[in-house]
Amino acid sequence: MTAPELDILGRAHALFAGRREMPVLEPTSGLPSASPDGLPAAYRQAADRHREDLGAVRRVDAELSAILARAQRDQREAHQQTRAVLDAARADAESAPDNPVAQRELMRRRARRLRAQHAHVLAARRRARRRLALVRALRYRRHRLRVPAPNERAALAVRAALSRLGCPYVWGAAGPDRFDCSGLVKWAYAQAGVHLDRTTYDQINDGVSVARSQVRPGDLVFPHAGHVQLAIGNGMVVEAPHAGANVQISRMGANVAIRRPL
Repeated sequence: MTAPELDILGRAHALFAGRREMPVLEPTSGLPSASPDGLPAAYRQAADRHREDLGAVRRVDAELSAILARAQRDQREAHQQTRAVLDAARADAESAPDNPVAQRELMRRRARRLRAQHAHVLAARRRARRRLALVRALRYRRHRLRVPAPNERAALAVRAALSRLGCPYVWGAAGPDRFDCSGLVKWAYAQAGVHLDRTTYDQINDGVSVARSQVRPGDLVFPHAGHVQLAIGNGMVVEAPHAGANVQISRMGANVAIRRPL
């Protein structure tokens, strides 16, 4: 096996290696019971409307949970497929053909491995795009749940960040195909025409502070001073998490600082 072949196959496999399991939402187990009798009619009507909204949110959470579960399975499948190709190449490493026929067969095996690895990567990319489209469709339905719509620039930044799902984390990188955490949010907002500072330690002072209960898509989320994520709605964030991982969707933590770019 030649060094270029090992490098190409290894880089393809690394696209699906080292990622943490994505959190799967657990929809609420039940909804509030019907409004008791004896309450003012206006109150009962408002309570019934909110109950309907909660039911709609629960259904969307269940849909998102299913999408994330399928994305996890896609990632594991691609990891196994690309690993099998890489293992086959390593097993072939000691081959030393001593005649032209064996040499040609070795070259055929190498070509088949490269084609197979390329096909696995393309298939994973197609699946990831389908999952992304489903997630975006959930976000577009949010107005029916009476959730305040994000401003246009924040929405553009969220769409830009989600378009980078699967791109590798590289420390100090700021796009367009590899990122660290602050590089991802800076690049995403740049696509919306908004300037953010480069580092997490500066971005934590950008914009205005927002309470966790008021978070909106496009807000900057800081689980700690050295890491930044981008809120995308439904209690989720998109982030470039750490070395060895790719841009992914995660659940927003409980103890976070939030800033809203102006």
